Amino acid sequence: MGRLLAFLFALLSSAGAAAQPLVRGLDHIPIVVRDLERARADFEALGFVLKPGRPHANGLRNLHAKFADGTELELITASAATDDLSQRYVDWLRQGDGPVALGLFAPQPKPPPLDGIFFDRRQRSPTDRPEHFTHPNGARTLAAVWLAGSPIEQRLVELTGGRPVDQPACAPFGAAARVLKLPEGEIMLMPADAQRTPGRPIVAATVTVAGVETVRPFLRGRTVQVCGRKSVWLEISGLWLEFREE
Repeated sequence: MGRLLAFLFALLSSAGAAAQPLVRGLDHIPIVVRDLERARADFEALGFVLKPGRPHANGLRNLHAKFADGTELELITASAATDDLSQRYVDWLRQGDGPVALGLFAPQPKPPPLDGIFFDRRQRSPTDRPEHFTHPNGARTLAAVWLAGSPIEQRLVELTGGRPVDQPACAPFGAAARVLKLPEGEIMLMPADAQRTPGRPIVAATVTVAGVETVRPFLRGRTVQVCGRKSVWLEISGLWLEFREE
């Protein structure tokens, strides 16, 4: 009897595990920039700490705005096409600066990449230090990514195991949205006409801050749009960026 109960428990546990969504949350957004040093100066002026990336044999160079939970914004550039990957970045840069892909957190197993979407396991580096996560602007995490007219929207819904819910959006590029809530973050789904660059569905990112007031000293001289008392938007490196108080 004891063995039968143990078998049934194991069977139910495995069935429950199989029903868990493959995607748990957000991982990071690669943002291509023509001038990495200019982008560094812009992000540092906004109060971000940027960690230099490792050297790449194909000549890619990058910087990371990292958060303690493993999420991040990545600035990346390519000066020449030396392999297939760097060729893709060179091609993307011809369209201008901006986010080109979305990394999602999929602990196990990791699904194959989709159109503009890849999956990762939040690879923390042994060279990470507490000061890399201590941003003067108070930024804490990558909390939401905004997709407009993504061709794989339905596949994302399947992988996350969620159900998009209609939600009014307070954003400079549209007022109607659906939100796909994940255990760790949100994906905001917008109509295709919200795209900044045709064919690039990633239009915006939201980072949470301890308080909007901690961001305001870094916004002087910038054009910003305010959504209520707890949300501030601006444009940077081809990306709409929201600071949201939580």
